[in-house]
Amino acid sequence: MDEILLKFNRVNPINKEESIEIRVENNTNKDLEYKFMLGYQGIWTTLKDFSEDTLYNWTAHEEGNYIIMIQGKQKESIKPFDFMCKGEIVVGDEVEKLIKNTYVSAEELTIGEKLIIEVETSKSPVLFRYWKNGERGWELIKDYGTDNKLIFTAVEAGKQEILVECKEPSSENSFDDYYSVKYKVIERGSIEIINFKCLTEDLLCDEELIFQVEASSPESSSVLYKFVKIDKEGKAICVQDYSSKTLVTFSEQEPGEYKILCLAKDIYSNKEYDDRALMVYNVKPYNPIIIKEFTTDLASPQISGTSILLRAFVEGGRKVLYRFKIDGNYGEDSGYIRNSTYLWKTNFQGEYKITLYVKDITYKGEYEASKTIEYYIDKKSSQVIKIMDVVLDKESDYLVGEPVNIKVMAEGGSSLKYSFIVYKDKKEIERVNYGNNNWVNFTPEKSGEYELEIRIKDKYSSKEYDTHNIVYFDVMDYLPGKVDYILLPAKEYHTVGDDIELETIAQNTDETLIKYVIKINGQLVEETEFVKNKKFKFSPKIPGKYTFEIYAKNVQCKEEFDTKKEFHIYINEAPPIIGTKIICDKKDFKAKEEITFKVECQGGKEVCYEFYLMNKGNWVRKQAYSRKSFFGFIPFSSGNYKILVLTRSYHKRIAYEDYDIMELKVTD
Repeated sequence: MDEILLKFNRVNPINKEESIEIRVENNTNKDLEYKFMLGYQGIWTTLKDFSEDTLYNWTAHEEGNYIIMIQGKQKESIKPFDFMCKGEIVVGDEVEKLIKNTYVSAEELTIGEKLIIEVETSKSPVLFRYWKNGERGWELIKDYGTDNKLIFTAVEAGKQEILVECKEPSSENSFDDYYSVKYKVIERGSIEIINFKCLTEDLLCDEELIFQVEASSPESSSVLYKFVKIDKEGKAICVQDYSSKTLVTFSEQEPGEYKILCLAKDIYSNKEYDDRALMVYNVKPYNPIIIKEFTTDLASPQISGTSILLRAFVEGGRKVLYRFKIDGNYGEDSGYIRNSTYLWKTNFQGEYKITLYVKDITYKGEYEASKTIEYYIDKKSSQVIKIMDVVLDKESDYLVGEPVNIKVMAEGGSSLKYSFIVYKDKKEIERVNYGNNNWVNFTPEKSGEYELEIRIKDKYSSKEYDTHNIVYFDVMDYLPGKVDYILLPAKEYHTVGDDIELETIAQNTDETLIKYVIKINGQLVEETEFVKNKKFKFSPKIPGKYTFEIYAKNVQCKEEFDTKKEFHIYINEAPPIIGTKIICDKKDFKAKEEITFKVECQGGKEVCYEFYLMNKGNWVRKQAYSRKSFFGFIPFSSGNYKILVLTRSYHKRIAYEDYDIMELKVTD
């Protein structure tokens, strides 16, 4: 055992003027010096200062109860002492002890657990004082009072000791009796981040980026996560303070390489963090530009004098520029324009090469993608077939299983024939051969992107088609939830305590769910589940910048949400800690009614308080450390809630000194 032991050559009690041999035994395997001290009637006297001597002979000159304390210290140690042991010597008749029994809740604790010590005495009344053996020696926990019960939170790992001193109120001694409680504090189970990934497939500027973390932890632990973003200049920005949320979302305005740091910690940990993970991600200004289709409204060949519409269908880019270059007997060059179509008025017969060049407006090179088609202009006169219009019974919101009617209006030729071909993922899945009907009903059976090609030719034409057009459909399983407007109170100046009601105007109201998230100065303070109610009411309790994030999704949505809106409202200004206790003046808790908690504690200096709220198994920090000893919130739904308060002195550089938890049940 790594300790020093005290031994006497006589058994209590001894007689007055009788000598007793005091010996210390070293079981530490370290080179120590020893200091012998005597305690009598609350006064300590040094018998022998630090030396290598392990033996001291002492003679009692007065009857009474004496305490022998030996401190052991390594020669080069900067501490007052490294080891300590105590013993009692009774001279004359043994005096009745004040402390009859001492009850201790545990001999071994985990960081964050509470040690309970209760003292039973042989007399009454008795005063009690409590000390803790710390790095700087004995530190006072609680001065003399009538409380015979101590509740102390373990925040440091290792072997520790608490000293209980007691005396009668009329006693002039520093103490009349004492009892030492030794216990061991062990570290909490390790927290380890086992997975940290980005859920967003394309990392683009001004698009939402979603990161997710996964950690392994003991079953009894509640893990909190903090996310810090680091830009290319090394500037760090906290995007989520400690919370049990494992998902974090934000966007970047500038392209480049970034880093995101995730810190994970047990909610009762006394460390800044227990584990961390770093991810490097690269944000692109836009998706690569791809030319999906480059086509003309009229099939080659055509006669001289015909106006031909060149059409480009492009994916990617942010602000795309198009250039149409025509090489042949009479060349043309549109230069880079914002329009994806170009009208070519043919005037000369011959073979032509038409090239489409595409690039984003920010691209410095000549082009990012190109595609070329061959075209022939004939001098022979002919009646041109043209598609005048394509009419759809709906312009958007195409759903699986709902038919779409497409009707084409064309002119020219002697007798027109119409064909319709449906493609999905560039593969033909359905075809209507040439016939007299200029309309078709298209019913998609699966979600995804479809192409419907319309082909028209004259009855006597030998070509595959004389003109064609392509219509694109983005077919969904359901209509995404979409927020059109957020109705706010008419007043522009808001103060603390005002009732503020929001109303969400959403498309497809009955099928749309809404989630409300409130942040104060960037700190998450309230988050609802997805609900059908489109009205949300709250009363701000503190001033600051309130950020409201409104998420909408269809009831069938399998993703986190379909759409999001965000806006801001400014609300204007109208010794160690023990015995931390949350007090609430209510007994019955109702949904949408304010609940206020007040915290009382003993000890400490300039005490600061930090509050956490658990709802539906999710811990969220509601109030960072401040001097405010109270906390209030409004539960918007019934259920079981927990309030956790952490307390610490302002000058202490630790996570907390004490805490308390209150559970409450909110009913409708």
